[in-house]
Amino acid sequence: MNKLIQLVFTALLSFSVLATQTVITELDILNLKAQSEYVLTSGQPNQTDFAKLKELGVENIINLRGDNETNWSEQDLVTELGMNYYHIPVQSKADITIENATKLQNLLNEHQQQTTLLHCASSNRVGALVALYNAITLKKPIDEAVEIGKQWGLKSLEGVVRSKVNEEIGQP
Repeated sequence: MNKLIQLVFTALLSFSVLATQTVITELDILNLKAQSEYVLTSGQPNQTDFAKLKELGVENIINLRGDNETNWSEQDLVTELGMNYYHIPVQSKADITIENATKLQNLLNEHQQQTTLLHCASSNRVGALVALYNAITLKKPIDEAVEIGKQWGLKSLEGVVRSKVNEEIGQP
């Protein structure tokens, strides 16, 4: 009986991974990447991408962009399509904070069994908040936290993350 359960579990897990890979291959969104079975990260999807995301099973959208970064309402579009929309505006380096990183992690935890797309313009802010959370809240060494952040899209904000972590732990 245990072998049957293990076989079924393996088949279901393989199907979930395949489904996530299908989402990625069917879309042409900047820096689209599966972080886990349920979490995708990317740059800004265009308006038609959201309908495709819905068709492919995405239930939640978390947007880290500022209100003034697009000339259309992402919230209106996403909610019209029947997906949940969450907004944590990270408009500048000043918004790379442990408060915003914690808000993000709480949303991911709340929806951990639902497919969620987390995005900003390029995924750089996504990676910055993830790195900050890993360094400060999870107390991972800064180099490890930055590497995790890079997997989530961190690029040019690495210096900001390192500076914020040093401020938080009391180093110059």
